[in-house]
Amino acid sequence: MAEDHTKSGVHKGAASPGNASPGNASKASAPKGAHPARPDISNAEVEALLDKNPAAAPPGTPQPYDLVARDKIVRGRMPVLDRLNERWVAEFERKLADLIRQPVDVALQEVQLAPYADWLATLAVPTSFNAYAVKQWQRNALIAVDGKLLFMLVDSYYGGAGKPASTAARDALTPTEQRLNRTIADALVEHFRRAFAPVAALDFQHAQTEIDASYLTMATSSETVVVTRVEVTLNEAGGAVTLVVPLTSFEPVRDKLSEGLKTVSAETRQRWRQSLRTQLENAQIDLCSVFLEMEVSVRELLKMQPGDVLPIEMPKTATLKSGSKQLLRGKFGRSRGYNAVSVLEAVKSNNPEEFTR
Repeated sequence: MAEDHTKSGVHKGAASPGNASPGNASKASAPKGAHPARPDISNAEVEALLDKNPAAAPPGTPQPYDLVARDKIVRGRMPVLDRLNERWVAEFERKLADLIRQPVDVALQEVQLAPYADWLATLAVPTSFNAYAVKQWQRNALIAVDGKLLFMLVDSYYGGAGKPASTAARDALTPTEQRLNRTIADALVEHFRRAFAPVAALDFQHAQTEIDASYLTMATSSETVVVTRVEVTLNEAGGAVTLVVPLTSFEPVRDKLSEGLKTVSAETRQRWRQSLRTQLENAQIDLCSVFLEMEVSVRELLKMQPGDVLPIEMPKTATLKSGSKQLLRGKFGRSRGYNAVSVLEAVKSNNPEEFTR
């Protein structure tokens, strides 16, 4: 009887090609304890996270779900998040450059979905974790700053060349590193908040900063998070700054994210127009003026000697140009001992559509 029982156990544990059911086939294809390869998360995980009544059934109980609808909910919002993220990355880049007084390059990576534990496993050591409470979401957002990058920025901030420093594991950051780390994290959440304003008004409050992620209450190990990563490069080296938000936080604004930015209010559009106008008015351009042009033959030019005089007639007006574009017309004269042009009028464009394109 013992021998028969052993054979029966072996028969149940190994699925043959002829009688393997779909369930047995999936179990046989992946060894116990191994994680299957996937681009982000499974549809089952998405359903579990987006289920509005997760307590209705005991844990582990299979629940019906619509594969097409759920996949559309998750993936349909990613392009919109990309456009929102593009809004704040440029401002964040300028903020870092001004902070350390050196040029930096900030490149936005593709938004990804991943289980929280899997994302943590990809991080370098040490990494600074900055948790922010978001009242509207009733969840925390997380800003992770690569330790190698942080040490480089500290070195640059104090006049160094921004060389990579030792990245040995630490129990805590120095006071200087803490201040710069907080400045970087605050700048990122502020620019993200502004960019996200057309979709929802968010309020970020700093909760805690840790070196060890085990002290955080961000999400459960299997919970899916939205990972927005930017690569910061300084002197051909650098690291990542990452914004991490639980996927369920976006559920209240799912419809707006699905519609894109069509719901932007007229007031917001006007604010963007005014901001664009202000930036254009502060742009610097070079003006030049050509007072006279005349034609001479090559023979006349070759015969000229020092002291020769070219008879000219000064024009009544001078035209100021930016590049090849005529902008202003005025009279040549002197003011306070300097050569000057007194502006009379703006030069009208021959093409009425030129300034509307």
